Amino acid sequence: MEVHRTKVEGFRSALLRWYLAHGRDYPWRRVRTPYRTAMAELMLRRTRANQVVPVYEAFMEAYPSLADAARENPEAIRHMLRPLGLEWRAQNTVDFVREAHTRYGDDLPAETQAVRKLPGAGDYVSAAVACFAGGKPEALIDTNVVRVIGRVFGLATHGEARRRKELREAASLAMDPEHPADYHYALLDLAASICTPRKPRCDDCPIGSARLCCHALVMRLDASEKLPSG
Repeated sequence: MEVHRTKVEGFRSALLRWYLAHGRDYPWRRVRTPYRTAMAELMLRRTRANQVVPVYEAFMEAYPSLADAARENPEAIRHMLRPLGLEWRAQNTVDFVREAHTRYGDDLPAETQAVRKLPGAGDYVSAAVACFAGGKPEALIDTNVVRVIGRVFGLATHGEARRRKELREAASLAMDPEHPADYHYALLDLAASICTPRKPRCDDCPIGSARLCCHALVMRLDASEKLPSG
């Protein structure tokens, strides 16, 4: 991991500067309680953020607290989440709010281990609650993070890359421990708009422009080799 340490500071700085100018605005980023963050993250699974916005806002208006959601008829919650698809996700949400309220009352802790015990939370949701609601320096790892970190640091991203020790270590090392929430929002926004799965916009990327991305450097080299000679 020593090779990665030499450019981590530049990577963070370029990423956060870009985020200040280009970061997206979503309602779950404005008010970041553990409950609201958990609900947003459950809804965002395999679903585009813009699709989640109206459902999230309606959900929070109907159930402004964990106790409100826990007392609701499960079918009402499933119906509200139906526009997002994925029936299992709706059931996970029902199970999550009921178990969370049973364990913690109306005060869901912004702690990874506390949230990890709840149905449907998993590693990502529990770490997201700790990071976004609690300000904890927890490294979030999903397909988007894997893609950006893998490309920047020249790590393999195929298969179950998010489970590989090398990539998880790189994600933890790259994270800004002083601004973990902004760092991860920036990373997710970059993945959505610039570092896309297909045809990444390397020329518009703040990391690529700073010559800090292994993938962008390779793409430039390949492009130069394809230029006609003479």
